Amino acid sequence: MGGPALMVAAVVVFVVQDAIVKWLTGSYGVMQIVAMRTAVSLAVLGAVAAWRGGRDLRSSALPMHALRGLMLLISSATFFYGFRYLPLADAYTIFYVAPLAMTVLAAVFLGERVPRRAALAVALGLAGVGIVVGPDLGGGAALAYAACVLGTLSYGVVGVITRTLSMRETALALIFYPCLAITVASLPFAAWEWVAPRAIDLLLVSAVGLLWPLAHMAFAAALKRTPVAQLAPLEYTSILWVVGADLVVFGLAPDPWTLVGSAVIIVSCLLLIERGRPRTG
Repeated sequence: MGGPALMVAAVVVFVVQDAIVKWLTGSYGVMQIVAMRTAVSLAVLGAVAAWRGGRDLRSSALPMHALRGLMLLISSATFFYGFRYLPLADAYTIFYVAPLAMTVLAAVFLGERVPRRAALAVALGLAGVGIVVGPDLGGGAALAYAACVLGTLSYGVVGVITRTLSMRETALALIFYPCLAITVASLPFAAWEWVAPRAIDLLLVSAVGLLWPLAHMAFAAALKRTPVAQLAPLEYTSILWVVGADLVVFGLAPDPWTLVGSAVIIVSCLLLIERGRPRTG
């Protein structure tokens, strides 16, 4: 399978996972969903690591893995909270700012060169967020939008840490150790709000736990086969899938402001792509 096909597959899998999570937030606490999902992922990844003799899990950067896991925990928990109160399309639109956050953080902490058009891209991205969030400021959804913003910033930190680890760590280690950290950190909170899951919900959580690492592996495989400049536009096709999920599964029609804001943010992120030069991370 080629890079573009793998990228589209990863996008679809991520959207399916998030639609299931949104469905589950109606019955379970956010931390319980996080804990159950990562526990399933950890079991699957542990089995794969054992089958490969454990050699893929050798690491000299466990503290960095733990920090990355903590940031992923914050990102997952805040977005799952956002999913409870917002259409998927709104949450995804905020998340589209992640490449802008990664660009700024990489420049500050890693000293990476930033394209001259980055300032324009960041300004456009913030304008896009304002278009989406503005009509709901002061309403009940404001906290959910704020959670998604925090989740996006946390994921930006994840991206910066991933850049520093990806050159020396295996792909399996980059997924396994965050799962371990998230499971350990989330279980006490999950126990506090625990609700005995129904059989059908256990199946759904198991599906999410399988889909999460699968989507990450498909995404990584796509990046190995095709330059980022060719793949990035395909990543934003997720807006089509989330709008469809909102309509079909949750009966939520897309807000025109969300569509306009997402278009502005997507354009701002595409400005960061350096044509012909693949990026790592």
